[in-house]
Amino acid sequence: MFKKAVTRVTGQARGLNRNFKNAASISGTFGVCCLTALLWGSPLSAETSAQLKVSTWGGAYKISQEKAFFAPFSEKTGTKLAVSTHDKPLDLLKKWKESGTDSNDLIDLSSFEAEQACDAGYLLSLNEDEIAKGANGERIETDFMSNSLIDCAVPSVAWSALMVVKNGTFKKKKPRSWTDFFNIKKFPGKRSMKKSARYSLETALLASGVKAEDLYFNLSTIEGQKRAFQKLTSLKDNIVWWETSSDAIKNLKQSETVMGLAFNGRLFNSIIGDGLDVTLIWQGQLYDLDYWAIPSNAKNRSGALAFINFATAPKQLAEQSKWMPYGPMRVSSLKFIGKHNIANIHMAPYLPTTKAHFQRAIKFNEGFWESAKGKELEDRFKAWLDGSLSWPVKGEKQAK
Repeated sequence: MFKKAVTRVTGQARGLNRNFKNAASISGTFGVCCLTALLWGSPLSAETSAQLKVSTWGGAYKISQEKAFFAPFSEKTGTKLAVSTHDKPLDLLKKWKESGTDSNDLIDLSSFEAEQACDAGYLLSLNEDEIAKGANGERIETDFMSNSLIDCAVPSVAWSALMVVKNGTFKKKKPRSWTDFFNIKKFPGKRSMKKSARYSLETALLASGVKAEDLYFNLSTIEGQKRAFQKLTSLKDNIVWWETSSDAIKNLKQSETVMGLAFNGRLFNSIIGDGLDVTLIWQGQLYDLDYWAIPSNAKNRSGALAFINFATAPKQLAEQSKWMPYGPMRVSSLKFIGKHNIANIHMAPYLPTTKAHFQRAIKFNEGFWESAKGKELEDRFKAWLDGSLSWPVKGEKQAK
């Protein structure tokens, strides 16, 4: 069985709310051309004669998988694929398991969902020797990026939320970290942030000097929460809140903000499609990833494993990054990263998992936010927004 390399709080995260996966097109003139090219030919769809049934996310993400994985696999092996979409994969897996009926053979899951499904017995366990080695024969423990291997699923690609700075705003010294983001005196101007405790409190703690490895422990304590809200309060009058990804981009584009937190997929869209002139700050990025897994009662298990080995082989895994800015989760895939198949620009500057970008990356923990502690923090964030936050320190248990 795989070594469980992921450090859990209550599971890991689906961090970016499928912000780019649900996008149907790339914006602007480039978007029209790109969408036309992406949709050239008939995408794979459900067929009664399909030999392999796949469930994945929709939108541009599914299209990129069709181009990078589904069509090439079908052409190479002669296997017919039936591809359907989901938005609540855990519910789907539970239904398949409890009904005892044949499920799909493959499913794409976020890291949080993959661990939850694995623990619930919804997925098949996989052995190390069943998974393709690295480009030079590397063992999977060293080729897949740190803290990504779990027993029942194989890592695929990562995306992230990160700091972005509007170019031309600061002529001399430029902001390069979350500490700079929160320094209004040194770097004046409005900041764009997601209207949620998620991301806001992580970045506040990072700006206050908390180490990445201590981030979620601090958020689980009263002292850590106070520290986060105190730091966030120092910035409160200079925050422009956003609730949708498009608003985050609009704030930057219209110069309503000089910097902000945004998702790398949406930023890529706007940089390439609309000419958004910004610098991406990868230090302190909050990333999450997706996995391929085989439901426990899948009918075509051997076919599913063959597909996983094809889609997560180092060179093939890098193919998806040529359609959208999600980074492959294998070290030996990085040398195969090339230019976008439509925009004809090199994709390395836009990917979360390149060596330069990933060395200071932080794994977003949706498991924490889905726990009782996380939900309590969201309530406290709402109270902080309207000025009614209080601290019931007495009698409240501290994290150990």
